[in-house]
Amino acid sequence: MKLLDLPPEILDLIIDRTPPDGIEGFALSCKTVYGRAAFQIQHHNHLKRTWTHTTNASPSRRGDTLAILYHISRDPIIAEYIESLYLWDRRAEDEVGDDPNAYNFRDDETAMENIKGLLCFAEHFANADNDDWWRQILEEDKAGDQSDMDKLHATVALLSLLPNLKKLQLPDRWHEVRHNEGAEELVPHVQALVSMSNTAGNRRKPLAKLETILPFVEEGYDVRVGLQCLEPFIVLKNLRSLYAVSCVAVEEDWGGIPFHWSNPTVSSWLTRVEFACCCMDASGLSALLAHTPALTVFKYSHQTKWDGLEFDWNAGEILEALANYCSESLVDIAITIDQLHGEVVNGLSSFLRFRNLEQLEVDVECFCGPPLESGQRQGREALVPIGAEKWRHMDIPCVGDMLPPSMRELQVNTSFPEPSEDALEALFKNIVDRRRENLRLLKTAIIRQYRSSLAWDIARKHGVILEIFDGDTENPRPRSMMPRWKREFDSLVGGIVFADGGGR
Repeated sequence: MKLLDLPPEILDLIIDRTPPDGIEGFALSCKTVYGRAAFQIQHHNHLKRTWTHTTNASPSRRGDTLAILYHISRDPIIAEYIESLYLWDRRAEDEVGDDPNAYNFRDDETAMENIKGLLCFAEHFANADNDDWWRQILEEDKAGDQSDMDKLHATVALLSLLPNLKKLQLPDRWHEVRHNEGAEELVPHVQALVSMSNTAGNRRKPLAKLETILPFVEEGYDVRVGLQCLEPFIVLKNLRSLYAVSCVAVEEDWGGIPFHWSNPTVSSWLTRVEFACCCMDASGLSALLAHTPALTVFKYSHQTKWDGLEFDWNAGEILEALANYCSESLVDIAITIDQLHGEVVNGLSSFLRFRNLEQLEVDVECFCGPPLESGQRQGREALVPIGAEKWRHMDIPCVGDMLPPSMRELQVNTSFPEPSEDALEALFKNIVDRRRENLRLLKTAIIRQYRSSLAWDIARKHGVILEIFDGDTENPRPRSMMPRWKREFDSLVGGIVFADGGGR
């Protein structure tokens, strides 16, 4: 029997049950279907406009994730329309108004029972204690607009319903979803949800289309978020991009938050990782890199964190970790410094192992430490081997000798004459000859200077573009936003939030 031979009421049922990603194509398949689908198309367009990009910032409450569950309980098809979900409500409490005459579903017993019933039909909760989970959701919800009480149980419940989600911003308190933290009991639930999403099969699985994770906290010396809280998501098969702010992966310091890989038999499909204002050592980063074989873009800016975490920072070991695990795949690298209270223990010294590298952005300061192979160290545990001559800034090799022939674009950021005139001079001393001999694909070489043109003579002498970064004169931007990759990051994630304090 052909489709159009079906009784009209059967055809209507088929149209009603066509999922969002198929309704448009089906409706346009022929005039008959299009004519009978007029109401469904109108409803589809309304849901698409309203729910494709969803936030929990309701008019009357901050972080009102339960309200999203309420709307889905009234019309379950809404869950299939949500493609971008933003759960970090940045509004202050005085920015939220309450209309006493507005309908409040929390006062409606039937509405609340319908939300609870919604969870009973979610595959993830089939074997869970539904009453206990609902109790936890209500307990968090009763905290109202308290800034330290994000709705974590409601968040997991919501994520379990979203088969078409592509972009996710978690709530601010998500950092507690890791072992030995306040929301530790959620770790296995998140792992189970991700495992379900990765399981082969034709059913519409939650999170199966998630491609991008966005930052969910501010930057700042006092802000520390363990990278571990994101580890369960990193193994999602469709996840390609991770953008994070204030993440910590430090193994040794007593104030550090270590990072480990839970399942060594599973790898990540991430191709892009961008860490802004983060605090990581080579050990913590290696635990991630060892399981990201497809990584093509890696960008990192370092920030010393609370109580002097990574007071001294080893840029050389970070680069060594990248080379050990991703030397063949990386085509775009950025390594910059937001704030370093101490010294660079070992500096960057060679990118030659990255045979396919095309773009590089670095701060001059990242080179301002002895190379690993010298055996020397700077900082609080400084070391100069007996008989060795102490390393100096003028010993930095020419950047042209550090780069592979595949390079196409180089950007070097400086606050010249800081950290020293010798450092910038050394980096570019033979760049003209190296571009002619080995770096024939290097079309763009930029020295970007903060708020002055003092490096003009160096740039002119070595045939390099000098770019001045002074920010917006009416709203000046800090030195940490001078790197081009940081400004692109800022634009893409909706803005890096600068903090005055507040520990994580």
